[in-house]
Amino acid sequence: MLQILSQHGSPKFCDRLSRRQMLQVGGLGTLGLGLPELLSANTAASPSATFGRAKRVIFFFMWGGPAHQDTWDLKPDGPSETRGEFLPIATKVSGMHISEHFPLISRHGDKLAIIRSVGQEDNNHSTGAHAGLTGRRHELKQERFAARETDFPHIGSVLSKLHPNQAGMPTFVSMPEIIATTDGTITPGQFGGLLGKAYNPFQIDQHPELPDFSVSSLALRGGITSGRMGNRRELLSQLDEVKRLADRDAQVRDMGAFYERALDLVLSREARRAFDISAESEQQRRRYGWHTFGQSTLLALRLIEAGVKLVTVYWHREKPSVDSSWDTHWINNQELRNRLMPAADRPIAALLEDLESRGLLDETLVIWNSEFGRSPRFNAFAGRDHWGACNSVVMAGGGVPGGQVYGASDRQAAHPISEKVTQDDIAATVYHLLGIEPETLIHDKLNRPYPVALGEPIYKLLGGKSQPKPLPAPQPRLKHPKLGRFTRMLRERGLRYLTIDFGNPDSEADWKLHGLSDPVGEGLDRYREISDAPARVTYQGHWHKLFDWAYLVLRCPEPCGIDGLALTFEGKPLPIPAELKAERLQQVWHIPFPPGMIAASENCDLAILGEGLRLTDLALVGDRISGRHLGYV
Repeated sequence: MLQILSQHGSPKFCDRLSRRQMLQVGGLGTLGLGLPELLSANTAASPSATFGRAKRVIFFFMWGGPAHQDTWDLKPDGPSETRGEFLPIATKVSGMHISEHFPLISRHGDKLAIIRSVGQEDNNHSTGAHAGLTGRRHELKQERFAARETDFPHIGSVLSKLHPNQAGMPTFVSMPEIIATTDGTITPGQFGGLLGKAYNPFQIDQHPELPDFSVSSLALRGGITSGRMGNRRELLSQLDEVKRLADRDAQVRDMGAFYERALDLVLSREARRAFDISAESEQQRRRYGWHTFGQSTLLALRLIEAGVKLVTVYWHREKPSVDSSWDTHWINNQELRNRLMPAADRPIAALLEDLESRGLLDETLVIWNSEFGRSPRFNAFAGRDHWGACNSVVMAGGGVPGGQVYGASDRQAAHPISEKVTQDDIAATVYHLLGIEPETLIHDKLNRPYPVALGEPIYKLLGGKSQPKPLPAPQPRLKHPKLGRFTRMLRERGLRYLTIDFGNPDSEADWKLHGLSDPVGEGLDRYREISDAPARVTYQGHWHKLFDWAYLVLRCPEPCGIDGLALTFEGKPLPIPAELKAERLQQVWHIPFPPGMIAASENCDLAILGEGLRLTDLALVGDRISGRHLGYV
């Protein structure tokens, strides 16, 4: 029986064979494969039970391009110059091994489907992101061009067009900021594109871990009640004639629909409640991590529980012009180990656990995606560069059987060597799970038709046919570096830092020390004392002066004053504001760097003059450490 889907897709047979597949049948006879065999193969690989299983999606787009060979596709037996320093660890699934810096996610291996053979041959952030977010290769193949109305729409925008929420909650939400290149150029693929602005996401452009976080679009302005807003809606409805005239302009029409949806949200008590992350307990918020990605993940959970169908959580920048994403051209291993992977591990593991315990995982698709992977070889700055030829995408829930590893890359994780797929196929798989055939047509403003996806769903993955071969668990690392409480807190913040834990040999290994006493005390609470001569602390690793280090942080074993303290950085005086020296005794001191001092430096070389000053920790950070985080030390 042939089912005609009209404008919503190409013809399909009742067993979900696409027109594309049926056109191939005539050519299969010469290969000895007839229609019965084709039908049998399709039934085994594409169980109809997965079509439309995902009722909601949480889409993690790890902006910058994580190093796939250091996260999901480690090569411990690969060439020494490419394999990196990280070791694989076992998961709950025999034969599925992931990075040692994902210890919490590893407990959920039975939920994961890791696709290790994604290749796009595109090394640009802009066009790579467009492909990852839309499932469509951009007509350009370059960097730093702004999003355009002719771009293909984000998967969430297509969902808003084909299966919108009728009232109350938005269909598609993005957070915590709009992604852009370092020069501020807005990255394509995040919006409604050729569908129009009416299908843009409801955009949250604030970081939800901040104390003053509120979704400004949902805030009722001072003196305006819900009743008054409702009256305004009635007034607007009386101006239909004027609106029809304005609708002659497509952009005005799009924005009118957008603001109508925003008004619905302002008037919805349920929407305001869902966006109010402060309603979560302190314990739950810390469980997800007190940082931007962690709190965004928790907010995404609240939103899909409240009825939002697709939430995109983008990896963020610490500051607009500072590259603190997964774009690890500099000190790849250090950035992944100290900041990026711990900040991703905790919230994703917490999300998977909560989705399962609340009975939501089976109908909630979780995706890890990015614009590309990273180069097999390290560059001169101990970093990995852009690499579109090979990448890993991870899915969980939403009808995707867990415990799978699909495809494989070569010994250097440089190229797929089996079951290669593209972002076209990833998008087709997502649409299949959402109950949308890849051949379904959408139309631009000129009524030109476009299929939502050009690829094919990964039927083998959907059918649960990619279980890894059982393998022994990897050998564990024999010695793990010790972390003091202050260093653990810095990791908990999820922000870039450079630190030394005095008296801890593992931490001091990256530094050269002169003029400090032997360690005093026991365990990780030891400190060193400065004598009457200047002490000198020099960093021995790769110095990342391109980051906007804003504060030198000194931590002492007990509250003290700094009235007699003098500092020089790279031989230049580091002034300490008089009002800071006059403050009461403190245990943690934030000393600001003058503008331009870091940019002009060649290393972190610090001289400290302060007789009798005791130091447990020293750190460089980009923002002041909050009282909330200091409370964890």
